[in-house]
Amino acid sequence: MRFFKKNQKKIKVLSFCFLVSFCILLFTSKCSFFYPFNDWVDANAFFTVGKSMFHGVVPYRDLFEQKGPFLYFIYGIGYLISHKSFLGVFLLEVLFWTVHLYFVYKILLFFIKEKNAYILLPIYTVTLCTREAFVHGGGAEEFCLPFFSMTLYFFLAHFKEKEICYKHLFLSGMCAGIVLMIKYTLLGFWFGFMAMLFFSLLKEKKVKKAFLSCGVFLSGMFIIIGICFFYLGIHHAIGDFFKVYFVINMTAYSEEVSSLFVRLLKVYKGFYSVCKNSGFIERIFIVGMPLFLLKLDMKRFGKLSLFVVYLFSILGVFFGLKFYRYYLFPMFVFILISYIVVASFLEKMGFLKRNFYFIFFSFVFSVGGAYLGANYREMLFTQRKDFFQFQFADIILQRENPTLVNIGYLDCGVYTTTGIIPSTYFFERQNIDYAHFKDNIDSFQKYIEDKETLFIVYFTKLDEKTLREREKMLFLNYDLLMVKKQKFEHQDFIGYLFERKEVE
Repeated sequence: MRFFKKNQKKIKVLSFCFLVSFCILLFTSKCSFFYPFNDWVDANAFFTVGKSMFHGVVPYRDLFEQKGPFLYFIYGIGYLISHKSFLGVFLLEVLFWTVHLYFVYKILLFFIKEKNAYILLPIYTVTLCTREAFVHGGGAEEFCLPFFSMTLYFFLAHFKEKEICYKHLFLSGMCAGIVLMIKYTLLGFWFGFMAMLFFSLLKEKKVKKAFLSCGVFLSGMFIIIGICFFYLGIHHAIGDFFKVYFVINMTAYSEEVSSLFVRLLKVYKGFYSVCKNSGFIERIFIVGMPLFLLKLDMKRFGKLSLFVVYLFSILGVFFGLKFYRYYLFPMFVFILISYIVVASFLEKMGFLKRNFYFIFFSFVFSVGGAYLGANYREMLFTQRKDFFQFQFADIILQRENPTLVNIGYLDCGVYTTTGIIPSTYFFERQNIDYAHFKDNIDSFQKYIEDKETLFIVYFTKLDEKTLREREKMLFLNYDLLMVKKQKFEHQDFIGYLFERKEVE
């Protein structure tokens, strides 16, 4: 009881953050039980590797997938909660959002009144969860959110309240280490963070603390890196990790350009283009964040520092010159700055009324907006039996100890619905051009020729006639059991289920 009395306010805030996260994600994340299934290929790939980790399979050494080990660990925990659905991932998603919103709340208190912070939290959340960059729910960028907001809180506190302490530097380093082990391209934020803190301390002529701060920050990073390397090291997979996670990611996807200046130009031009194509909110509140920053209630050097962090974040995310819509999602943390400036103005003008009714209206409005604005609202409350992932699973699980490989596209989800652990190194087709990485496609041809697995799921846009012409060996060695047309990301796809022919 003493604990609850002592932490009553914190529990109150966390409870509200949990309520907002849970209610909005129910409608916007396909991991939610309001959806029959999360058919996003990325989420299924993460789930497949995550569950495989808890069956003794080592990423990079035994399975080829290109995100960081911490993300697979998160999905592995989700698997332990629910073996053949995304319910466990959804619960973790809500937990991560709750922590994220708690630090967003603490940031808001630097600039606006407490009850107005309660009004803004649901609006901020529904904005993020209904944009195209959110995609389906369960993305790598989404699980990085609490580490962004925690670090941003420490950063702003340094300029708004008191000089950053070593404890917060260490925690920020741990946040950076975790993000490094989820998706390293997001580290630009922490590079800008530490660089500007360093210069801030030098500006105050605290040279010793400036250098010590870098060491404390890096020690926090190395703790996380050390834990991951310990796991990879005892399984003799460090070399495989570097090859897959860094070398192939950096060489197979990144475009070559004539100079660094040209690349930088393309990065910021591409960033503006993806924001422009995404919608009004992105154009105004993300691209326009530097203009809102001018009106933020903070000292000039603090504003400059935040702008530098913003620029380095863009650089890190888009340096490879790939502009997928979900790449923009980490930049939504900066929309908070724009929203704060708008809220501060409304507060001064007396338009924000700090009472229960405004908070209640904001919450109801945001949950309603989540339902109406969900990216895949047409899938809400539909039946599992209508999806080929479950229809294929019913057939596959009739056989004892079935083996499976997913060909044609990324992981379409049959590993998830069947619970099968991949028995092949390449378990999905990667989104890499054949000219840049031949091993993936060549291995699939060998799997087909050797009849490596009992079942093959071929997920593609190709019709049956075209598939027969292109994959003659597949039809020679396997029987086609079922064909099912299905929408994925509002496009027409076809799932083909093959079974290995019996030896005559």
